[in-house]
Amino acid sequence: MAKTRRSITYRLLPAQTKVYLLEKKYKAFIGGIGSGKTWFGAWWSVQQLNGVGDGMILAPTYRMLEDVTQRQFIDFLDAHNIQYVHETGKSRVRTSSGYVFLRSAEHPERLRGTNLAWAWGDEAALWRVGAFKILLGRLRKNDARALLTTTPAGFNWVYEYLEELQSEQFGYVIGSTRENVHLDNEFVSSLEEAYTAEYAAQEIDGQFVAFEGLVYPEVRDGVHIIEPFDIPSDWRRYRGIDFGFVNPFVCLWAAVDHDGRIYFYREHYKTKTLLVDHARMIKAADVCNDQRDVVRYSQTVADHDTQDVAELRSHGIATTKARKSVSVGIQKVKARLAVQADGKPRMFFFSSLVHTRKELRSYRWSDKALKDEPIKESDHAMDAMRYIVMAVDGPKVGVRIV
Repeated sequence: MAKTRRSITYRLLPAQTKVYLLEKKYKAFIGGIGSGKTWFGAWWSVQQLNGVGDGMILAPTYRMLEDVTQRQFIDFLDAHNIQYVHETGKSRVRTSSGYVFLRSAEHPERLRGTNLAWAWGDEAALWRVGAFKILLGRLRKNDARALLTTTPAGFNWVYEYLEELQSEQFGYVIGSTRENVHLDNEFVSSLEEAYTAEYAAQEIDGQFVAFEGLVYPEVRDGVHIIEPFDIPSDWRRYRGIDFGFVNPFVCLWAAVDHDGRIYFYREHYKTKTLLVDHARMIKAADVCNDQRDVVRYSQTVADHDTQDVAELRSHGIATTKARKSVSVGIQKVKARLAVQADGKPRMFFFSSLVHTRKELRSYRWSDKALKDEPIKESDHAMDAMRYIVMAVDGPKVGVRIV
């Protein structure tokens, strides 16, 4: 028996209303953390299910797609009693209006082959511009349209398209976290206490901010940020772990080629998750991505928290103590980022490491410190990265099997 679509009345927040009324072919909701971007994107996507044709929903990674973006969309389908079939094996949802393709921006070339009437891209500032360019080429149906929702990440390609391009087809609205009346009153206060004014302007108020005094200003797309490839099995492997609960727990994976160059190829970046679950996900990533039961690591280096180290070991991940000198570690990282005579640096990052890339663009020196020290925010992947570099460039230890 066919379902009867349920009509629900929502009261949109001020910025959400402005985005909804914005008459642009390609429009964006640029907002702070918790400003209602993803909720609005999922709601907007449901409004497109009116028989105009196939659509696409994109997130920076499949993990983010599954954990947040598609989950919010499917919740709306259920709430409105819309009949659908979630074809998980083909990463799409079939409705009476057509297919909704569920995709990651990690591999832009895989976006080809569809003819779309609409698309919603979540956290677009974490994509590489190539994914957006290919997406634009897939929006082929008459009156095709797209919505981007994202917290900004400096003056990157999102800013260039929305502001510098000066195209009549593009428009955007900025929304602040402070506007969301559904948030706990202490949420914004806790962010304000944790962030510098510059970082708060980006993460709370949704403003495009040019961070001055970057620690690693030399990082460049196409030079240090590269497309993923299969890591050869005979390259040395490392993991670096920075513990956290309210702040992100980060695990980075890196491989070292026969010329000594480091390739950061995977990240695990989550908040408010128990160590037992982190351990399970870290070990599952090795099996899933490498197609083998045992992965050999030269070292898994971690922060020095005794209790966390012991608990992680009890769940099957043994670690060695990281060399934690910040100043020495930064200098070693910068030495590896320097482009050599062959035109290549000695350290690379896969473009799929969206959180690491974002931290690289905002990790900066403190102007208040009595000595050269970076600001202690947006630095969790930076710490794990530094641990690995210090391990690779430091005293060699025996191979550890975990």
